[in-house]
Amino acid sequence: MKQIALLLLAILYFYPVSGNNILPPDRFAGWDYSHMKMVKKEIKNTSSYYYPAYKKLLGDADEALKKGPYSVTYKKVVPPGGTKHDYFSQGPYWWPDTTKPDGLPYIRRDGIRNPQAGIDRNQLGNMMSSVETLSLAWYFSGEMKYAEKAAYLLKVWFIDPETNMNPHLEFAQSIPGVSNGRGIGIIDVRGMYSLLDAITLLEGSGAINTGDLSDIREWFTVFFKWLTTSSNGKDEDNYFNNHAVAYDVIAGSIACFLGNYDYVAKKISEIPVRRIDSMIRSDGRQPEELKRTNAFGYSVSNLRNFVDAGTIGQKVGVDIFSYVNKGGGSIKGALDFLLKYIGREKDWEWQQIGGFQGSEEGLGLIARRAAGIYNDPGYQKLWEEKFEEKMKSDISLLVTPGLKK
Repeated sequence: MKQIALLLLAILYFYPVSGNNILPPDRFAGWDYSHMKMVKKEIKNTSSYYYPAYKKLLGDADEALKKGPYSVTYKKVVPPGGTKHDYFSQGPYWWPDTTKPDGLPYIRRDGIRNPQAGIDRNQLGNMMSSVETLSLAWYFSGEMKYAEKAAYLLKVWFIDPETNMNPHLEFAQSIPGVSNGRGIGIIDVRGMYSLLDAITLLEGSGAINTGDLSDIREWFTVFFKWLTTSSNGKDEDNYFNNHAVAYDVIAGSIACFLGNYDYVAKKISEIPVRRIDSMIRSDGRQPEELKRTNAFGYSVSNLRNFVDAGTIGQKVGVDIFSYVNKGGGSIKGALDFLLKYIGREKDWEWQQIGGFQGSEEGLGLIARRAAGIYNDPGYQKLWEEKFEEKMKSDISLLVTPGLKK
């Protein structure tokens, strides 16, 4: 009976259904499988446009083979819930109050990261990035060692009873002396957008057995319920800045992974009114992000949230990229607003205490994607002239297309 049950679960897992029969051409939330198949053929030639990124991918994957595993149980501190299996982090911009003997309550210094605040955040980030890198290295090279290491990292994080993470984020981004955890801590798992695509890709490798896939799926089923019903989850969903759009990306990608395409369609369909109307002005400004001490960086980050959410929507036939609100604000307008400061950083009127380089590179990658989304040669030209040479080895080129030539 158990074997029959596992077989039925596997069938539903690989061929999910939807009440409205909304089925994407592939099960990826963000990666473009047609593009990946094309790249896989091209990189056999070392003169391929994508070969530098492929070479960088293999180098990163070889390093990932030497590291890990990662687990929430490796920390020294015990979270308020009483078990190390609970994920725990502190707000990144919160510091001890030096005027108090015990430093409590912590005080906020926006844009200045406290290196002690990560706790489990670093373990989580390393796990997600390693699994993403290893899964892609397996797919493009065919080397099973990469898939096997990725499967091992997933088993340690999600399955093994000695090291697994409990499926909730009750104690994410706590503030000592103020709060044991906050809804805005959900942004700590923003990387699940790519992690879930990596897991989906690994299904084809055979490195993860059916039982483990079932356990991972069950973990995300429980986590998704917590995400969409808990007070912390509802707080994040109803937030007023980049956190809310990041929530859409996280929840949407998990729902896509679980085959809940009705939820995906509903969630992304809400973005124009719930997010774009309130967050993007007629000239493309994002006022809530411009308030930050790293205003350019936060504006780029939230723009990426919008683009990733829109990409998820495209998989189920929902288009938010063409939406223009009553005030004239749109995703495209937000992109154009930021792009005009490339090479004109001195004209930026708001704070950017962390420098421009990293955020500008991220903006360049968004412009490349936008060239394909909007079929706009202007974005492609900007990518080629301003960003392509220094970013030709970026791994994202392997999984997301630009303008088809």
